Amino acid sequence: MNGISSLIIFTVSIMLLSCVDQKPNGDKPVVVGQKAISKEPDHPGKLLYMQFCLSCHMYKGEGVPGLYPPLRQTEAMAGDEEYLIRIILGGQEGAIVVNGEPYNNVMTKLDFLTDQQVAEVLSYVRSNFGNTYAPVSIEKVTEVRSKMPK
Repeated sequence: MNGISSLIIFTVSIMLLSCVDQKPNGDKPVVVGQKAISKEPDHPGKLLYMQFCLSCHMYKGEGVPGLYPPLRQTEAMAGDEEYLIRIILGGQEGAIVVNGEPYNNVMTKLDFLTDQQVAEVLSYVRSNFGNTYAPVSIEKVTEVRSKMPK
């Protein structure tokens, strides 16, 4: 083997070895390479956010100016949770103003989500992106869904 082939094999070997997940010791963080990774579970609504909200509202909830409103520290996040539940279950169409900025796009309804999933994703958004608002209960989602047209 020449020097370049040896270097490539060595580099790939080091990369693979640094990615091997070490066995957890109780609640201690797992060390992968030189970085400690917490074994604390993610918020249950995070995966739902990533599946259904991320593409429009972005990774940090900042939205897309002029197209999709932010979820970060908005009056809607701080306000009535029924309003938020209705948007998730019924979608949103038409002009709205968020933090003084106009938006006029369509949000598809996500009425196929269970009450628990709606509560989880809204609770996630209300406790992330700089938001520090109370979680949304499953019971509240069930109540709001029961009042919405079928």
